[in-house]
Amino acid sequence: MKQSGLWMLLACLLWTGLSGRAAAEGSSIATSMGDLRWGMSEHEIIAFVKRKIDERYTAQIHATHDARRQSQLRDEMKRAQSDVQQSLVTFGRRSSWDSSKIAGEFDHDNGESLVVYKDDASENYYFFLNGRLWKWYKALEDRTFSSNFKRFSQSIEKKFGRGHAKSGELSPGQGQTQWLEYLDRNSRMRAADNTKHSTFALIFEDMGAVRELASIRKTAGSTRNNYREDEEPASTTRTEVARAQTRKSVFEGEQHTETDAEYQARTRRMATEERQKQQAIHSRKEESKKGEVLKPLEGMDDKDPLGGL
Repeated sequence: MKQSGLWMLLACLLWTGLSGRAAAEGSSIATSMGDLRWGMSEHEIIAFVKRKIDERYTAQIHATHDARRQSQLRDEMKRAQSDVQQSLVTFGRRSSWDSSKIAGEFDHDNGESLVVYKDDASENYYFFLNGRLWKWYKALEDRTFSSNFKRFSQSIEKKFGRGHAKSGELSPGQGQTQWLEYLDRNSRMRAADNTKHSTFALIFEDMGAVRELASIRKTAGSTRNNYREDEEPASTTRTEVARAQTRKSVFEGEQHTETDAEYQARTRRMATEERQKQQAIHSRKEESKKGEVLKPLEGMDDKDPLGGL
């Protein structure tokens, strides 16, 4: 079981395709993202996924000489590509996504959208802010690792090195959980326990967009959760959300009601201060750890992105 689980994780990451340019960046996060780049458009991601589908099915078509089977595979490929094209959704009013495994990973009426691609090994959710890629959520069936987070995290640490173990609310209002966290210059990766939805997740995020969203999202919970790296995420209750939406101050115990202009000005100022603080924290971590947490992957085989796991 353990070996099959590890090979399943290898297979789910393999399709991203490791590029020499990513490896040269010296980050295991960038290497695992392969050809994905923050800021890619919805159209570029759809084309990217369609190309991966074409590559997967073309290999199967060439592997058989049965004309009927080849025709079936071509039809399946077209359906899969069409499903990706049609999966694009913009988060406006509430929908079934609010109770799905990705609940809490997005906000409404905020310029956020999604493209979905499901393969045999994983479910891939590509999130966009104003039409630009900022997050990739890869969901893996927890039974692949016997629903055991320790086994899952051990596999992740073999690939990425020792991570920063955290617990709390990964997303506002979604309940307590646990995860491993990694940072590089531009990105954050979280290996998270989402077993209440029968899932373990790899969540890759653009830190620039994380900070931007922290300043514009409506609730104090999502602000604190999304870019305060030096503390555990705070819980967000329905009452707290309601208070935030009435523009009551969300900063350090201040209880007076603010105007919209005051609220926006204060939010921007706090976002700037927190961004500067985060940059200082990250610099200190990089200096002290000297690359131990996110050391470059040496001797990586393009056909084996998990180093033989």
